[in-house]
Amino acid sequence: MNLSDHKRRREPFPFVLEELESIRPTIKHMFGLTSVYLDDRLLCSLRDSLKQPGSNGMWLYTTKEDLESLAKEFSGLSRRQLWRSRSSDKAWIILASQLESFEEYALRACELILAGDRRIGRLKR
Repeated sequence: MNLSDHKRRREPFPFVLEELESIRPTIKHMFGLTSVYLDDRLLCSLRDSLKQPGSNGMWLYTTKEDLESLAKEFSGLSRRQLWRSRSSDKAWIILASQLESFEEYALRACELILAGDRRIGRLKR
């Protein structure tokens, strides 16, 4: 990919960023992810990679304590889409873009974020 192609990079899943626009999040690009922050809270990341399509989608950041209750908001997720850090309280849910319900799940996640659901997001450290 040349430099001009990189500058014209499209955001992954732009409908998610459009849904969250009203809270005026900060968007950061790093490690192949488009990450969404609200103040000091990392809410979610969006990923759409041709090289590793298996982990594409919307990553919701949470804690181990809130993982199970948050996962219930997305009926039908498999256990392999729920991740826990071995060394900290961090956890996340990957709403995979290959799921038939991906768009529905992503919009539900946006609703929860817009409603201020404290299960989503974790402080930057």
